[in-house]
Amino acid sequence: MKKIITFFILVLLISFVSCDTVTHYTLKVSVVRNPIFIIENRTGHPVVITAPVPSSINNGASTQFQPSDTRGTINVVYRIGQVQFTEQATMDNADVTVILTKRPPTITVVNQTGYSVAITAPISSSINIGAKTEFLAPALNQIINITYMIGRMQVTEQVTMRNEDVTVNLTKRPPTITIVNNVGATINTIWLRTPGAPAWTGGNIVIREGTVQLRESGALTGDISGSIVNRDNMKIWIGSISLSGNAFDIRIDDVQGNTYVKSNIQVTNNDMTLTFTQADKR
Repeated sequence: MKKIITFFILVLLISFVSCDTVTHYTLKVSVVRNPIFIIENRTGHPVVITAPVPSSINNGASTQFQPSDTRGTINVVYRIGQVQFTEQATMDNADVTVILTKRPPTITVVNQTGYSVAITAPISSSINIGAKTEFLAPALNQIINITYMIGRMQVTEQVTMRNEDVTVNLTKRPPTITIVNNVGATINTIWLRTPGAPAWTGGNIVIREGTVQLRESGALTGDISGSIVNRDNMKIWIGSISLSGNAFDIRIDDVQGNTYVKSNIQVTNNDMTLTFTQADKR
């Protein structure tokens, strides 16, 4: 009987040992993703990407996406200002990075007019005498107008833009015109206009802080009324008159209401003298 009990206990112990035995299994999971297309901006300027995925990237930043086609050439089309560029990269079922480096050429504008100028196009900027400013070309392979103001006069210089940096020296300036009165009567008004334009600008001759001014509405408080008697002359700086272009018509009226006109006077950097006589009467 004791042998039977001992055998039974031994069987139970073997059973418990077998139940404590654990089998471990390892499960391996494989994840597959499409390759990444990365675009880095190293142009020195913010860019606007229009293809293959619209995006805006500041200089030094990047963007990325997963193209559906993992093989082949992808064009990256982007703009800096209004100038468009294209860079290419080839996908070969692996991550790829495109570095944007193309930029429009730079226009450097140097003020050599002898006056402070205010550029109004293609950008807005003020430049002191002898100073300079620079900006990216707004377009390629065409003539760019650089328009600026000296005083109240508008002047334009031109540059033909290629795909390279350029320097434009501003040299045009409003001249000082000496009006010589040989019409035989006193002059009290002076007018100017763009050649052939219907409207004239200028008017009554006044002296303000020692400088000759022309005012259609007459003298202000503190101004001195002026006139040019026969055989006398007066210097007028054209920069104090609202004009544009490189030529103008100039007209004088005498106190008797007679009008004298010189047409299509070319604006140059040099001061000039205009002598009015009875031959200029209209």
